Amino acid sequence: MKEKVLILGAGYAGSVVANILAREFRNKIAKDELEVTILDKNDININQGGFTFIPFELYTPEDITRPRKKLISPRVKAFFGADGEVTAVNLQNKEVAVKSNKKYSYDYLVIAMGCRADVNAVPGLTDDLNTFYTSMEDAFKVRDLVKNLNNGKVVVSVASMPVPCPGAPVKFTFMLDSYLRNVKKIRDDVQLTLVWPMEPIGPPEFNKFVTSQFEEKGVEVIRNFPLANVDAANKELTSKNGDKINYDTLITVPPHKAPQILIDSGLTDEKGWIGADKSTLQYRGPAGNYDNVYVLGDLGPADILKTGIGAHYQAIAVSQSLKNDIYGNGIQTPYEGETGCPLVTELETPATPGKGYIATWKYAKPPEAFSTTKMGWFLYRMYYHIHWDISVKGLF
Repeated sequence: MKEKVLILGAGYAGSVVANILAREFRNKIAKDELEVTILDKNDININQGGFTFIPFELYTPEDITRPRKKLISPRVKAFFGADGEVTAVNLQNKEVAVKSNKKYSYDYLVIAMGCRADVNAVPGLTDDLNTFYTSMEDAFKVRDLVKNLNNGKVVVSVASMPVPCPGAPVKFTFMLDSYLRNVKKIRDDVQLTLVWPMEPIGPPEFNKFVTSQFEEKGVEVIRNFPLANVDAANKELTSKNGDKINYDTLITVPPHKAPQILIDSGLTDEKGWIGADKSTLQYRGPAGNYDNVYVLGDLGPADILKTGIGAHYQAIAVSQSLKNDIYGNGIQTPYEGETGCPLVTELETPATPGKGYIATWKYAKPPEAFSTTKMGWFLYRMYYHIHWDISVKGLF
């Protein structure tokens, strides 16, 4: 009897799983003993990590986008548009419905649909929404904002946690400082403030390093400021604790949650995230416990860090577990919390070398002390180009 693997979401994690299974089981697929299907509402893959660089014109849309048909193995049945846009997920019946009214059955399900910005969760935010987190268009809007900036108080506000790639607002703030200082040369005319919703900025060594760098660069950091309200008319932020901050220019990372259809399908917890075992990544939530359902990437529970590096290692672990499932040996390959956070503290400009570093860690092994370097900058920049032909295809 033919077995079916259904993957929801053709982003980074979903594509890696699809490509690994297509290679491993090419003979089974050819013999019609196994079917691997992937669904997504659009046919373009966007490396969202590049949104941080768009405001400084370091990458173009062509650098950070690819047609999905060029990234996913032809052995995989891929459906996009109305045939790929998920509208309901029924774990009990092992069935997924899409916008075209088609229904897909499965033996194994991988949910890797990413999370979504919830801009309406903060009253007033839509009245003054400038963000590089939500789309290419919004990233270009921030580019125009930055290019036309001349003075005043710029506040980079992270509304709440968790968000995908929680280090990205830190990286953006450093790059904005470098851009204003070394490209526009107006840094003395701009007060730059990072507003953070909790006390630590990442694990201890990461927090220690970025704190020292912010102090050195004269960037104000306000912690424990979960955003409650934006008063665009008076240019004022209010925290859930009642504290207030004024600004001239606001750049915000909105709250995030899982896609609405997963919430409507009853799969998420009260905070809008999909529960999963931290080690096996199997679904554990209000719909029950399902060992044949895996949760990957940004939509998982808050205690699994949401990063691209984490999504990669989650996809590798789940791919191996699915291999074992299909081979029938029942062995689960653990995800050990492998993750990482790329950091840039200086842009490469005529006046400065670029400086970067990719801090990595696991559940039981926090990052060690580190510093950003010129080589780290080049390696990180280079990664955006090898991402398409190596990482997404699951070759390492």
